[in-house]
Amino acid sequence: MKTFRINSTSSFDQSNINLAVGNFDGVHVGHQKLIKELVNKSKKDSTKSAILSFAPHPRQYFIKNYKDFSIISESEKINIISKLGIDYYISFAFDSYLASLAPEKFIGDILVKKLKIKNITVGYDFKFGKDRKGDIDLLNKLKSTYGFDVSVIKPIIYKKNSLAYSSSIIRKNIKEGNFESVSLMLGRNWSITGKVIAGNKRASKINFPTANILPTDLIHPKKGVYAITANYGDIFYNGIANFGVRPTVDGEKLLLEAHLFEFNQDIYGKDLTVEFLTFIREEKKFDDFASLTKQIHKDIRIARNYNLKK
Repeated sequence: MKTFRINSTSSFDQSNINLAVGNFDGVHVGHQKLIKELVNKSKKDSTKSAILSFAPHPRQYFIKNYKDFSIISESEKINIISKLGIDYYISFAFDSYLASLAPEKFIGDILVKKLKIKNITVGYDFKFGKDRKGDIDLLNKLKSTYGFDVSVIKPIIYKKNSLAYSSSIIRKNIKEGNFESVSLMLGRNWSITGKVIAGNKRASKINFPTANILPTDLIHPKKGVYAITANYGDIFYNGIANFGVRPTVDGEKLLLEAHLFEFNQDIYGKDLTVEFLTFIREEKKFDDFASLTKQIHKDIRIARNYNLKK
């Protein structure tokens, strides 16, 4: 897959494109279905399959310094999409020009003149242009004028709650700690990746050493303790993790502390990916370290039992 980073003034020298437009935050099961249909149609029609996404996310553009929102990073999104057989990934800089562009101008200037599309593949609820006033009806109205086709993907329904797969629903579940639902809707476990930093060593003193990671700009999960699996050096280790401020030690900054089972390597400064499996309990302040230690033993038993049932 070739990756292009363009803006409203840059040129784009590819053509004959079957394009899907969207932010694809999370690249959830519904997104994957759309992308697979895009790829299959492109092969059938001898066109190039392409994803057009925006950086930053329009919501982050309109709400300055908007954090705690995206489900995955752009680099992870590109990595996942590349494995689905897409030919081109186009990252378009979202700026004041795009923010003020009428839907008709977006079709004519961006989709047709700049990207030279032959077909556009969109979800059933696709909206675009200033104030999100553009829709499928407008695309169908103008397709003969500009000489492109429109393919509409019907909603993919999540059987557990009979709702369509949605990034907003996934964000809600992450915020509420419902990671079984998150994993099912993403088709994989949600994770946080970061460099392991040195902590205050207090966990090691009670025989529960932790790998500590500062939270990224991604959405933050519910504060509390989780059963997790962590990937280090392409090897997975089960464990538990606390996401929160560590009230027992009067902590103030958010931190992800992961205790990995059967693991004793020094990984300070190394990248660690922590995948969230299930919520165990809320974060709380304990009266002393003895009470905290007793609770951690319980958390570990719950996590190990959960892993055995998987």
